[in-house]
Amino acid sequence: MKKTLTTINSSLPSVSNSYAPLDFVGNTFGKYFDYKRETAMIEHETKKVKAQAKIVGKQIDAELKKSLDENDKNFKKEMRRLEEIGKELKNGAKAKAKLLKQIDKYINMLGDSSLPIEVKKNIPTLIELANQMLAKESDHAIEKLNMMSHFDSNTKLIGGE
Repeated sequence: MKKTLTTINSSLPSVSNSYAPLDFVGNTFGKYFDYKRETAMIEHETKKVKAQAKIVGKQIDAELKKSLDENDKNFKKEMRRLEEIGKELKNGAKAKAKLLKQIDKYINMLGDSSLPIEVKKNIPTLIELANQMLAKESDHAIEKLNMMSHFDSNTKLIGGE
């Protein structure tokens, strides 16, 4: 027997015109996937910001270390300079002490009756020369002290001030 195709009218069950329950479910799923997508974007941006923060932190650490090293180097250089000036001041003080002792000897020589008068006539000029040398030593000491207090280093402060 031969079967023929026929079209049969059938009635399918229909859904009511109100799609509100399905819309709610669809909106809920849509919001869920939007939330997941936005959360993933936020996590990605957070990772980028953290990576940038690490880079900036390393740059700050490097600049800080560089500044501290430069300041340490300049501090050591300044300390050596001040030590040299201090040594020169000590040597100047020793020279002054020797000059004062020499002046005392000259004064004692004036009171010595065994010295000839020609030698005693030259003693005031020798005392005057010693006084001039003392004045020069004092000027050098003041100059060295000024060098100590007016040093202009090339150091930068950490804050850039």
